[in-house]
Amino acid sequence: MENAPADKPETLVDLLKTLERSADLRVLARDCGLSVRELRRRLAIWRRALNEDGSPADAPAGGEQAGKAASSGPRERHGERHADAPDLTPAAAIPGNPLAGSQAKVLEVFTDGASRGNPGPAAIGAVFRPKGGPAVAGHSEAIGKATNNVAEYRAVVVALEHCVRWGVERVHLYMDSELIVRQLHGVYRVKSPDLRPLYQQVVFLGRQFTEFKVAHVKRGKNAEADALANKALDAGK
Repeated sequence: MENAPADKPETLVDLLKTLERSADLRVLARDCGLSVRELRRRLAIWRRALNEDGSPADAPAGGEQAGKAASSGPRERHGERHADAPDLTPAAAIPGNPLAGSQAKVLEVFTDGASRGNPGPAAIGAVFRPKGGPAVAGHSEAIGKATNNVAEYRAVVVALEHCVRWGVERVHLYMDSELIVRQLHGVYRVKSPDLRPLYQQVVFLGRQFTEFKVAHVKRGKNAEADALANKALDAGK
């Protein structure tokens, strides 16, 4: 029996490094429908993401099915500690525009969804804050059984429904699901029959504002929304 090569990959990070150095990268890039440069860039991003938190990034090239598997990683590590859920006024209890009387013209919305089982018990969280100011409202709700990606979309839909009800005109949405952010930017197509209706709802709601922007943030910047989602999950045990 031949000895295994000395540089045989032992971990997923090692495998990504090996792929980056592969002489067949051009063939792999062609099969993925990407340029070699773009494939190298994505491999480097995913390797860095693995080094940072031990799990793949939310948006691998395989689309939402791969993203679904990836997004279940860090949130299901045993013993993981989440930030304490902020004590905020429920968004449903605020009748009018929370920006009224504020110098801010933009409402920043942070959303998150969590699923324990993927699919499994799921919940959503959202935090609303005038740009440059403290949070003024929150939303925390269990939504039954769902995948992480469905929960992420549901969180956005509920948050934007509050914004429409309040009559907010300018909304900046932040979330840590790179997959869904790229779908909303049109970078990735939405093929999943479970996600497409939710995607369409978000697009429709986004058109109700004079300004609607969507941006990706790291999980650390989205800790409050994450905590609200996990609070709802814990309450449903």
